[in-house]
Amino acid sequence: MAQQEVVEGFKFEQRHGKERVRVARVWKTRQGQHFVVEWRVGITLFSDCVNSYLRDDNSDIVATDTMKNTVYAKAKECSDILSAEDFAILLAKHFVSFYKKVTGAIVNIVEKPWERVIVDGQPHEHGFKLGSEKHTTEAIVQKSGSLQLTSGIEGLSVLKTTQSGFVNFIRDKYTALPDTRERILATEVTALWRYSYESQYSLPQKPFYFTEKYQEVKKFWLTLFLAHQMGESIAHLFKTHST
Repeated sequence: MAQQEVVEGFKFEQRHGKERVRVARVWKTRQGQHFVVEWRVGITLFSDCVNSYLRDDNSDIVATDTMKNTVYAKAKECSDILSAEDFAILLAKHFVSFYKKVTGAIVNIVEKPWERVIVDGQPHEHGFKLGSEKHTTEAIVQKSGSLQLTSGIEGLSVLKTTQSGFVNFIRDKYTALPDTRERILATEVTALWRYSYESQYSLPQKPFYFTEKYQEVKKFWLTLFLAHQMGESIAHLFKTHST
């Protein structure tokens, strides 16, 4: 990420950052409907600041307090609703463009799953409840404009009460478990996927693009988990991974 310097015979790459920056943002439409996100943001900066180590000169260092305040300021500046991916890219782009010595930035975001409350069959305008699975993302941006973007689901708990089994495993004198082709199966899914965009300039300009993709991936996992007869959970997981 950063250009490595040789310092006293060692290759030197400096990175520092700020973790667990909590920020919430509410958007209000003219029709009175509210939208809310709550993010836990982590920032890592790669920078050319060897002087801080060799000459006690911190003039090239971005303070972690500055990183924290930047998260709050940039969230406030976002007048339009945006996804965790969009905000991660926005933050990373800011750090590599605003600070001369910063050569690359990694921004991680975990989104708290606030879901709109349904009352009498209608979505409430400003009421939300806490869900379970979390939306995650990581944006890696370099000063050259190159981009690596990864998104994920964390803690998606699922259960099916039929169409699952476990048979033909190793049996020896320590085995008491019988074969079964009918059982309850519960598991927790954590999944990551990487987008093919290699530059911040090639990103789609469609609003809610990444939010829609996240919902599509979650639907895919749920459908695949529920729709298949599972003779062995390992084979099912492999099939899910390779589809």
